[in-house]
Amino acid sequence: MITVISCASSANLGPGYDSASIALNAFHEILDAEFSNSEPSIPVVVTGRKESRLLGTPQEKVAEAILHDFGSNEHIKLASRGNIPWGSGLGSSGACSVAAVLAVNELLGLHLSRESMIKYAAIGEYTVTGTAHLDNVVASLVGGLVMIESLNPPRWHKISIHPDLKIAVINIHIEIAEKTKKCRAVVPEQTKIETAVTNARNLAMLILGLKAYDPEMIKVGMNDVIVEPARSAIYPFYPKLKEKLLVHGVLGVALSGAGPSVLCVVGEDQPIGNIRIAAQEVLGLNRIPFDVIESGVCGGAVVAR
Repeated sequence: MITVISCASSANLGPGYDSASIALNAFHEILDAEFSNSEPSIPVVVTGRKESRLLGTPQEKVAEAILHDFGSNEHIKLASRGNIPWGSGLGSSGACSVAAVLAVNELLGLHLSRESMIKYAAIGEYTVTGTAHLDNVVASLVGGLVMIESLNPPRWHKISIHPDLKIAVINIHIEIAEKTKKCRAVVPEQTKIETAVTNARNLAMLILGLKAYDPEMIKVGMNDVIVEPARSAIYPFYPKLKEKLLVHGVLGVALSGAGPSVLCVVGEDQPIGNIRIAAQEVLGLNRIPFDVIESGVCGGAVVAR
């Protein structure tokens, strides 16, 4: 048996819709994989905690695709025991997809290229979201802050951020059926050129600010004027929450992926406790449960035997 560990991730970072993501080591998908003949008619069996059978998961779809493409008659059991909150905007489907790719690649000795791993992991993302976007997948696979250059072929760039910056996640405990699909549906198909230019400027400033530890560039750059305003109808608490967080000294605030979790960038001398205070002033007063988790930047998925 082998074990694969892949990290959660936070996509978009404000203006980087479908093009920017950062890997977070506060949450992981942990996937145990082994050959199995316990159910000969089923090539891939995925289980969760307490050995409960899971159907239609990204792990299952990814593993089935690889077995099919390589003409393998092997049967595989995948046991998931990760702690990424599902539907939280923390890239759970991307992390699960990456873990499945690495697990099957290792079991079968396929020596897949990184590009092939990304393509197979995108199948898992499509299963859950209906879109084969790569931001979460690439971040979980290679770690760090990544910028997506193209989808086909998959190209990306890994960017280092200043080591003194801190990252925290406000994990907001609300459930929305088919949340990712609804959040993508409200994204405007067209926008004014002035709005697009503003987002492009903001993303450039954010990247420079994260590399150089420039608080003003981070604060200005981590603003999205296209997607987040459209999603405020789904998360009406978010504009006020962002305002309060900035008042309490947080450098940058953005919805994490499709939400509802919120990503915060904090300076080295700023206490994470300020985030809890600000969140309590908005979420607590509205009786919305939440917790605040400090996170480092993950280095990428690994196979641990």
